[in-house]
Amino acid sequence: MKRLSRWFINGLLAFLPISITLYVTWWIAALAESVFGAPLRSWLGMRSNDTGCYFYGLGLAFMFFLLAAIGFFLEFYIGRTMMSWGESLLSHIPGVKQVYSSIKEILDFFNPNKKLNQNNYMVIVTLTEHIKCLGYVTRDTMDTFRSGQLGGADEVVVILPFCYQMGGNTIIVPRSMVKPLNLSFEDGMKIALSGFVLSGEEPAQPLPEIIRKAVDQADAAKT
Repeated sequence: MKRLSRWFINGLLAFLPISITLYVTWWIAALAESVFGAPLRSWLGMRSNDTGCYFYGLGLAFMFFLLAAIGFFLEFYIGRTMMSWGESLLSHIPGVKQVYSSIKEILDFFNPNKKLNQNNYMVIVTLTEHIKCLGYVTRDTMDTFRSGQLGGADEVVVILPFCYQMGGNTIIVPRSMVKPLNLSFEDGMKIALSGFVLSGEEPAQPLPEIIRKAVDQADAAKT
């Protein structure tokens, strides 16, 4: 019975990621067909029960090229200006502002084209003698932020992400409480968000310059 349970769990863990991925892909394709299918048929001069040159998946292909065209348009000044104008309009609508800004921040977090500030790096924060947390630095000094009202040159801002969900706690701590890690942001977040279930282990690499500098500053703050 124990072996059967292990087989079931292994099969479930193998099946769920594949099935969820296929379902999301199917849902996006079905959504694209429902939104763009009828307009495409009308544009092609076809009736709803005609097949003609239309085939399933054409709506998805049209949505892909439409989004690519919008992305291409945003490469230009006029596109970015119109996007900024639209965002400004949404930011003045009560209720819509909070929803839009939250969704945009989440999507920006996963946007590969938006690079993190070069001063972002993973750290271990020592909260007490026996409690440590994994987080990442978003600002390596506070003396230049708001004229130093919230902290000084020897204090850093660290985000402690929650496991298996978006969000986290933002703390301001002395530099001596953080230990920079030789981890990429992607590997560090993989470890933090999974609660150390995913290791993200890689062969040791030379310390990047920003992390080497942070290590020296942390060591200096402790002495």
